[in-house]
Amino acid sequence: MLNFDYEGKEFPPFKFLVERCKIKELCMAIGDNNPLFFDKDYAISQGYKDTPAPMTFPTVMNFWGNQDLWSTMQLIGLDTTRLLHAKEDYQYLDVIYPGDELVGTFSVDSMKDVGGMEMVTFKSVFTREGKEVLIAKMTVVVVNQE
Repeated sequence: MLNFDYEGKEFPPFKFLVERCKIKELCMAIGDNNPLFFDKDYAISQGYKDTPAPMTFPTVMNFWGNQDLWSTMQLIGLDTTRLLHAKEDYQYLDVIYPGDELVGTFSVDSMKDVGGMEMVTFKSVFTREGKEVLIAKMTVVVVNQE
């Protein structure tokens, strides 16, 4: 059962170092063979300073960087054993590269109990050297079994 007192609450920040191998691992896992993500020289020839992180990389940043992600979900009342992923939204404010040291803040953006379904949207804001580079939102759903 969701505890709506957590709506809008921000949790302690976490750090994430963007590693080239994690970019490659994600691309391999999703079958993206674009040389932009594997070949630094090619990426530079395309106007980047290095191999950029692919568009869905924030999911890696949240799950690898935010060690408290699952316990936070349980803390607010989500049954993580019955969790369904609904959607992701990413707003890139700058390109993310290997070697970037990011700080993420994780908050509960919204909570809803709609006709037997609990929906929660989490918001992660990532900064590099104090400047926002990415806002990521993740919506999850738990269908009540009552």
